Amino acid sequence: MDLGAQQELTGAEALVKILEEKGVEVLFGYPGGANLPIFDALIGSKVQPVLSRHEQGSIHMAEGYARVKHAPGVVLATSGPGATNLVTGLADALLDSIPIVALTGQIPRENIGTDAFQEVDCFNITMPVTKHNELIRNNSELVLALETAFYVANTGRKGPCLIDFPVDLLAAKFPFDFDERPNLPGYKPTTKGNIGQIKKAIKAIKNAERPIVLIGGGIVLSRAIPELLEFVRKSQLPVVRTLLGTGVIPVDDPLYIGMIGTHGNQLANDIVQKEADLIVAIGTKLGNRSTVAKGMFAQNAKLIHLDIDPAEIGKIQKVDIPIVGDVKETLQIINERIDEKPIREDVVAWKKGKKIEHMLPTSDNAEVLEVVLKALSQMDQKLHVTTDVGRHQMWANHYCTNPKHLPLITSAGLGTMGFGLPAAIGAWFADRGTTVVNVSGDGSFMMNMQEFLVAVEHQIPIVVMIINDQRLSMIRELQNMKYGERHTVHDLGKSMDYIKFAESMGGTGYEVHHQEMIFPIINKAIASRKPCIIDFDIAKIANSAHLKALGS
Repeated sequence: MDLGAQQELTGAEALVKILEEKGVEVLFGYPGGANLPIFDALIGSKVQPVLSRHEQGSIHMAEGYARVKHAPGVVLATSGPGATNLVTGLADALLDSIPIVALTGQIPRENIGTDAFQEVDCFNITMPVTKHNELIRNNSELVLALETAFYVANTGRKGPCLIDFPVDLLAAKFPFDFDERPNLPGYKPTTKGNIGQIKKAIKAIKNAERPIVLIGGGIVLSRAIPELLEFVRKSQLPVVRTLLGTGVIPVDDPLYIGMIGTHGNQLANDIVQKEADLIVAIGTKLGNRSTVAKGMFAQNAKLIHLDIDPAEIGKIQKVDIPIVGDVKETLQIINERIDEKPIREDVVAWKKGKKIEHMLPTSDNAEVLEVVLKALSQMDQKLHVTTDVGRHQMWANHYCTNPKHLPLITSAGLGTMGFGLPAAIGAWFADRGTTVVNVSGDGSFMMNMQEFLVAVEHQIPIVVMIINDQRLSMIRELQNMKYGERHTVHDLGKSMDYIKFAESMGGTGYEVHHQEMIFPIINKAIASRKPCIIDFDIAKIANSAHLKALGS
């Protein structure tokens, strides 16, 4: 760190200097008494503070930023409720392997343990939902703690780290040594896969009769899409994906079969569960939403599993050939050694004559979602597209197919409603030249709708597409399937006027109530490069006229 060997600064000033040295451009946060010294030290800094309207919004913004920037997103909260409001976002980042550095203010050191105003045990509360966390007790710990947080968050399997700073330490001056470096003997992530295991994997691929590759979000996180495509081209393995594997391989590629899992397609699930004799799983934790049910996954197949996190290999599924390593580096080694194969006609045979049936919830007017999302995919420009969580998320993962819009930014492991809007805002701060689109449901939007004010404040070109059916559709589907169609607590009512809401915050609102309006309004909102909300009234669209043939 080129900051000089030692300087006398307040803890907050030292913290901000480290953020600047790390190249942090934006800090998302919300002020309180315990973190005000940091906000004060940001005056005149290269780091731009962005005021969210809720701490959960702050951390989802940091997640969206990290997903697009491929660098840690930084979030700042105060003590007590400020810190606890980060917990959902920390858990979301942990399960989806998003690098986050969370900074929290804490009450003065002399008051810790006295149940003082806005005191919570942030260290123990956040330990289960962080990759690493610390409470700073001495100024000599500050530099090393921050260095460690940035290093751990962005290496190995990426994830969130949190550092808790007592306010008195932030406000007082101390001599700081900026030459310290993390020394973590127990933390040595493996990046290159074992050559012996790689040779076994290549031999197994060569000998398999019906091999298939299963790709997950780890390929996107390690920026290994070129290496994966080279591997697929050389090996001619057909490809299936998980929810987070969107955008890795084009949907019209002859080797692509589809998404597996609870809301995947039937053909992809059948192949993975019964027909394949070898599955090469790359960058996926093989979670229950992908493998559907115990005993169904890879019933007749050997399993090769490549992942950066050794804890994920063999945790859920028995693995025949484990390979621990960074996906990008390990695929480079594999690609140097694997023989190029001719085009696999048997893959075409797997797909030929078979209708791709998506296993999607059969809610009322579901066909309208397909029309809306296909219209979005016709926008021939680069977009960053986020989704919230609900039935619209599943449809988006099948019908948002424009490679200029992929990979989708979504919450997979935790399934966090309210993720999409703040994540889109964070994505824009990471790439300010690109319009952002948030595909949301009316239920998810209400979780963090206050953050639309941040988009207006910064004049972010964002289009929030609300799939409005006045209900929690996923809940209704579960009640249909498991509770004898006894419907409770899923009806959101019709009292919300999204146009007035958008206008009240200084944005623009549109209502779509006819199929002929779908494409023109989406196009108009995106072209405006202003904060917009589009209310897609699903029932009115469905009743306005017979929907044109899907895909036309």
